[in-house]
Amino acid sequence: MNELSEDAVVIEPVTERDLPDLNRLTNDPAVARYLDLAPPVPLSRTVDFLRYIQEQEGAWLAIRVGGELAGSVGLIPADPSSRLGHTASLFVYLDPDWWGRGLGRRAVEAMVGEAGRRGLVRLEVLVVDGNERSLRLFRACGFAWEGIRRYGFRADDGYRDLVQLARVLR
Repeated sequence: MNELSEDAVVIEPVTERDLPDLNRLTNDPAVARYLDLAPPVPLSRTVDFLRYIQEQEGAWLAIRVGGELAGSVGLIPADPSSRLGHTASLFVYLDPDWWGRGLGRRAVEAMVGEAGRRGLVRLEVLVVDGNERSLRLFRACGFAWEGIRRYGFRADDGYRDLVQLARVLR
């Protein structure tokens, strides 16, 4: 598939109207396979997550193509009053219909820009071992391999390792 033109993609803050579609995505078997939430995820949990992001002064952005929700990208900062306050965790997930079109990279780079504007120094991601698509995405976006959290993820068929990657913004 070809990448999408620059003007076809809009990345903007998630709104309440996006929550049903985002909840549908978290329950899609292809997406849920690598998310920390185990389906079925009720809509109320997605609503609570938006409130949590807002309370933590994080960011959650919707990825749209031609007005259609294609996925989301988010930033969850560490406690700014702690010695980890310069860091944040990043996540991204897309509707499988949009995989391989360059949206993930655009979304991650948009969030890297947001993190820089916020004065953050370090972004971290955890990727389930075996999720080669996400590993390639984050490596292509400048994230470096840091280590393994053995048996850090409980999959339907047993435990899997989590791969930790990070990008230093300075």
